[in-house]
Amino acid sequence: MVHQLLLPQQEIRTGRLVLTPVTPADIDAVHGLFSDARTWTHLPSGRHTSRADTEDLVQRKIGGRVRYGLGSWVARAADSRAFIGLGGVDRTAGGVWNLGYRLLPEHHGHGYATELARAAVDAAQHVHPELPVTARVLTNNPASARVLARVGLTQVWQGPSAATGPGGTECQAWSDRELTRMQLDWLIANA
Repeated sequence: MVHQLLLPQQEIRTGRLVLTPVTPADIDAVHGLFSDARTWTHLPSGRHTSRADTEDLVQRKIGGRVRYGLGSWVARAADSRAFIGLGGVDRTAGGVWNLGYRLLPEHHGHGYATELARAAVDAAQHVHPELPVTARVLTNNPASARVLARVGLTQVWQGPSAATGPGGTECQAWSDRELTRMQLDWLIANA
């Protein structure tokens, strides 16, 4: 992967986390996370069933960082360097940053998602302050919605989801600012 050598590693430290850009060396840890059914209780259809799914995800995340100067990180505990999860912001075709995170179940409920999300919002606002930071969350995942509110995003839409979630599940779109009609339409179309 020659293109990775062209970018600085951009390690970010928060109070309890070390965030480093995802690399091919992280595929096994990311696959363990994304193939774990416990991390997909809100959207079972999103679970990775093959390592190739994860390899594709990691390559897209790397490509996004190369193109836009920012992307997802691997989150590790600052004290032990234990793998906690994956998250950050990725640029979308809709011209917005998409905030996302997925943590190993044993790290849920400890504030790590908020810590990672805060670092991602701050980085996005620094790298491209003109671009909105958005997120999409299913209504059956109120814990993630609380994280979004804690880091300064507000709900801008709720409606049917294209994702195959449990019956009656809707999607919410959140943003750190007012969106253009085109940006909101893209989020709705990709809910």
